[in-house]
Amino acid sequence: MRAPVFPSLFLAIVLYAAAPPAFSGQAPVDTWIVSGQSNACGRAQLPGYDGNALVQMFDGKGWVAAKEPLPLGGTVGPWLAAATETAKAGVGVKITGWAQGGVPISLWDDKGTGWAALKKSIGASGQNAGVFLWYQGENDAVSGTDPAEYQRKLKELVAKVRTEAKNPAMHVVVVQLGFWSNTANKVMEIREAQRQYVLSDPGAILVPAMGRPCDGVHLKKEGYFELGQEISRALLKVRYQKKDVNWPGPVLDAAILGADKKTVLAHFAEVQKLAGAEAADFGIIDAQGTLAAKAVQAQNTRIALTFDRAIAPPAKLVYGLGGNCKATLADEVGNRAPAVHLDIAAGQPPPDQPTQAPNGAGAKK
Repeated sequence: MRAPVFPSLFLAIVLYAAAPPAFSGQAPVDTWIVSGQSNACGRAQLPGYDGNALVQMFDGKGWVAAKEPLPLGGTVGPWLAAATETAKAGVGVKITGWAQGGVPISLWDDKGTGWAALKKSIGASGQNAGVFLWYQGENDAVSGTDPAEYQRKLKELVAKVRTEAKNPAMHVVVVQLGFWSNTANKVMEIREAQRQYVLSDPGAILVPAMGRPCDGVHLKKEGYFELGQEISRALLKVRYQKKDVNWPGPVLDAAILGADKKTVLAHFAEVQKLAGAEAADFGIIDAQGTLAAKAVQAQNTRIALTFDRAIAPPAKLVYGLGGNCKATLADEVGNRAPAVHLDIAAGQPPPDQPTQAPNGAGAKK
C-alpha cells in the first residue's frame, strides 16, 4: 500500500503543528484523551493487553504506569492495546479521559453531565493533548437520533475538546460503530454520519469496529485488541509520520451503474488485491427501498455486484449493510474496510488500479 498523499497544504500544516513534543535523549510523548460510551469504557474480561514502560494513565491524582482496567469505568478495551503498539514504535503515550456506558451523544452537550466530566478531566490531565479518541453512538442508533444531528453534535464536541485542551490541531480518531445484534435501529446511518464527520475534518481519521469479534453489543477481547492495533497503525501513519506503516484498509470510493441497471461496479481505495467479499455485506438504497446484493465478483481493486431488480436512481451503494453485517473485507495486516454509503453514478468505471484514502474514510467527490 502506498504512503498517503495529503489532500491539501492545510492538512500538511495541521500534521506538522500537531506533532508530539520530543525531548533530548527521550521518546516523544503524546497525551490521548478518550471518551464515549460502554465500548470506550471497555467491557471485556481481564486480563488485558500487556503494557509498556512508555505508556501511562491518569488515575485521578497523577500519572502512573498504564494497566487494565484503565480508569474509564470499564474493564478491558482497545486503548491500552493502541498505546502499547504505538509505544513499540518509540512514541510515549499518556491516556486520560472520561466515558460512561449506555448514554447518547447529547450527554456531551454544553450543559450535559458528560461534557462537564470530560471537561474536568481535560483540565486536570489533557492540556495540549495531541489525540482525541471517540467511541460512541450505539445509544443514538437504538434511540433513533437523526444522523445529521449526530454529526453536528460530534463536530461541536470535537471543537470543544480542542479548545479545552488548547490544541486546535489535535488529531481525532472516530471509531465507526461495529456489529449490532438488534436490526431495528439506525446503526447504518450513524456509521455514515461518523464517516461524513471525518470527511469534513482535515485532522480526523476513521477506524472501523465493524467486522471484529463481538458479542452483539460490545467487542470481545480479541476484537478490542484488533481495534487497538489498527488505531495504532492509523496514528503511526497519519500523526506520527511513520512511512513504513500499512494503513488504512480497503475504502469504497466509487460506484458505477451498469447498462443493464442490475449491476454496479464498485471501486476500493488503498488495496492492491481484494479478497473475501460477501454479497450480504453490500446493498443498495434507492427509490424502491433497500436491496441486498445477490452476487459479487472481486477483481483487483473493484467488485462487480449483481442485484435481483433494476436499480431506481437516485441510489446509494452501501458497504456494511444492516446492523449485524459480517463486514468481511480487510487487508493483509487486519485493517478493516469502513462502512460507506456512496452515490451510484453513471458513466465509465474507474480503472482497476489503486487509489488513496489517507483519512481512512474515503474522499469527497
